[in-house]
Amino acid sequence: MSNTKKVIGFIGLILAMFMGALDATIVNIALPDIMKDLNTGLTATSWVATIYVLAMASFIITAAKLADILGRKKIILLGVVLFGGFSFACMVTKNLSLLIFCRFFQGIGGAILTPIVLPMGIELFGKQYTSKITACMGAFSALAAAGGPAIGGFIINYSNYHWIFGIN
Repeated sequence: MSNTKKVIGFIGLILAMFMGALDATIVNIALPDIMKDLNTGLTATSWVATIYVLAMASFIITAAKLADILGRKKIILLGVVLFGGFSFACMVTKNLSLLIFCRFFQGIGGAILTPIVLPMGIELFGKQYTSKITACMGAFSALAAAGGPAIGGFIINYSNYHWIFGIN
């Protein structure tokens, strides 16, 4: 495989991991707007943020094991489809219960993406680059987690909370 293809593949992996990590924090800034739009209280609306992290935490180990058994490429494609599809569903829904339901499956998609990205990056470039790949992934993961509220605030300021899900 050429270096160009490896770099493009690695950028794709970083973007997948970035979006999964970003979604864990970007929604928090939108909770007041979601409450207002869907006419709900904070207790119910907080599940929009909580269910995503709960689904990720619950399924991350299972997703990693399935990727080892069934193949990383197949499972990461499943993760991208779940994450992207349910991101779109979150974007267009007008019902809190349905939004929470969709966020749960979006979280499963994120749980699939998260543990597979690093081994696939190492597979692309080789074990001798493990520390560099890990550092790069860690930096982008931290940037996504820290940048979520700022990016979310920017989106809400210039559009509406639906696009917080649409960014994916």
